Amino acid sequence: MIKLSTADAIESTAYAVLREKGFELHVVDMGADNNRLIVATDKDHEFRGHSALEILGLLAVYEARGEDWHPTEDDVHSRTKFWDASYNDTDRDS
Repeated sequence: MIKLSTADAIESTAYAVLREKGFELHVVDMGADNNRLIVATDKDHEFRGHSALEILGLLAVYEARGEDWHPTEDDVHSRTKFWDASYNDTDRDS
């Protein structure tokens, strides 16, 4: 089983994956608070996020749902589920 976590190495891989998928990447300076916004564009799409991993997440949502990406009632309920240390789902956050 592979386990991945967010880290600098995976962020570099995420940039490479976006380029492999045909996206051009550039950074927009968001002003005095030193936030940056990464923009990934191709001929039909523009995705914006604070990291390449965020953009890959947006791309995954778009690929799975298309333009009808808004959450369903089931999606909202699933978001409130929690898992214990043994990865059993539970309705409690303890």
